[in-house]
Amino acid sequence: MKTLGFSISGPDNDSYMNPDQYGVNICKCLDFVKNRQLHLNPNFKLTKKLYDFSSTYDSFVIVSERFKQFCIDNNYPGVSFYPIPNYETKFLLLVNNIVKFDTVRRKTIFLEFNSDCNEFNEIVGATPVCLVENSVLADGFYRTDIEFGNSYAKDPIILVGLETGTKLKAQKFKGLYLEKVLDKYDWEDKTN
Repeated sequence: MKTLGFSISGPDNDSYMNPDQYGVNICKCLDFVKNRQLHLNPNFKLTKKLYDFSSTYDSFVIVSERFKQFCIDNNYPGVSFYPIPNYETKFLLLVNNIVKFDTVRRKTIFLEFNSDCNEFNEIVGATPVCLVENSVLADGFYRTDIEFGNSYAKDPIILVGLETGTKLKAQKFKGLYLEKVLDKYDWEDKTN
């Protein structure tokens, strides 16, 4: 079985960054999906603060100072951090290195196309992760080209290379989950 890398995720932290946007039509909230760093609510309240890696219900990935420092110490390109209002040691994580997600093989479902903004309101079918390129991810952080979820709460899957995954496991970050991304042949064997 050939592992290409890992998808990383964390638990919900029982919080909403922008609860007033939930359920708003995709065209009206597209800016929230594309420019998360601009929409950090100044009145944000983080309910569960103990995690090093977690997500709000509306898909804002929040990491600890310790996680941020790990990324800085390892000099990972394409990773950005934005301070979370009211929390000096919490940051929004954004990843800019893009890999193509294989929506056909994964049978991803696109719902409620809106011709006004050429966007789907909802995209489901993210896991297990299927990548177009069947090659091992280099050390570092990546994100899928497809954002999954509903309305303004859509977000990409964050991926890391094999070496990065090993380093992350060794750090024992609270809340961080890693799941293997298999090559297309092993993935097909598991699903048939």
